[in-house]
Amino acid sequence: MSHSETIYCNARKKGNADRLEKRDPGPDQAGEGYCSRMTDGGRCRMHGKNGGAPVKHGLYSFKREKLRKRFNEAEDVQAPGDLWTEVSVLRALLSDYLAELEDLDGDALSDVSSIVSELRKVVDTLHQIQTRNAPTQSEVRRMTEHMGQILKEYVPEDRRADALKELEERIEIAEQL
Repeated sequence: MSHSETIYCNARKKGNADRLEKRDPGPDQAGEGYCSRMTDGGRCRMHGKNGGAPVKHGLYSFKREKLRKRFNEAEDVQAPGDLWTEVSVLRALLSDYLAELEDLDGDALSDVSSIVSELRKVVDTLHQIQTRNAPTQSEVRRMTEHMGQILKEYVPEDRRADALKELEERIEIAEQL
């Protein structure tokens, strides 16, 4: 068979790995359940081209799918908007994944890195939400200046100095937080 001859990929389609035997690329299509893409040699680009079998780690790994399924199950039980619950779920998934690891190879490190990255993103989002609602120092300063003006206008003169002093002390404490 010449390399320029058109052949069928004949890789097993998704979901057929257990029930169909492996087939080599060839001039005839292997039948139902096998890829019917035409190539100019070897597998089609969806099944590894001429580089062999497709990648079976990272996003497509069995463990990743198992973790994703467990995450979705746990997330359905909890309040959907509760990000702290999501942090707890991600930590539990990471712990489960690490407990199941037999060897810490490159694929496992990649998976752990992905889970830690997702955990970091959720925690960062929580931090942004918390700080977004907090007033800036300049906003706090402006509010207290207005409060000082109100105190000067409505608090009797004999108690005004104590009220302004207490306001300034509370501002200093708030700025330190």
